[in-house]
Amino acid sequence: MDIPIETIADIFKTLSDTNRLRIIRVLTMDCQSVSTIVEETGLSQPLVSHHLRILREAGLARAESRGAFTYY
Repeated sequence: MDIPIETIADIFKTLSDTNRLRIIRVLTMDCQSVSTIVEETGLSQPLVSHHLRILREAGLARAESRGAFTYY
């Protein structure tokens, strides 16, 4: 496995935030809506959306649109 050490460090940096770890714990192989993630983590919707964007950019979560809603 030839993953650059910088990439691995970026992944760990992304996961060093406790709110992101709460979100990761809620995410499963089944898609979860933002409102479900908010409910399960107790975080505000804007905060969840902020951290989901960071997780997406790091390749640790992916979004799927279903009508007016986004699932992760």
